[in-house]
Amino acid sequence: MDLILCHRTADFDALGAAVGLTRLHPGSRILMAGGCHPTVREFLALHRDEFATIETRCVEPAKIQTIYIVDVQTKSRLGKAAQW
Repeated sequence: MDLILCHRTADFDALGAAVGLTRLHPGSRILMAGGCHPTVREFLALHRDEFATIETRCVEPAKIQTIYIVDVQTKSRLGKAAQW
């Protein structure tokens, strides 16, 4: 499993970067472990089927092969996902 991580309270530029990576790496999944901005949450509620997202509870750490990180400058901005 390949994961794409965004920063806590992900905004549209983080989502855009993550979606771009799903196009470059087919089969990868977007994980919003630190949640997302309310407007992004509303957008995903309407268009969730169009994006390769996955919930934290569905991730099996033993099956992770690659982690891509987008729109993050420091590890502390990753939130819960950095605990793996």
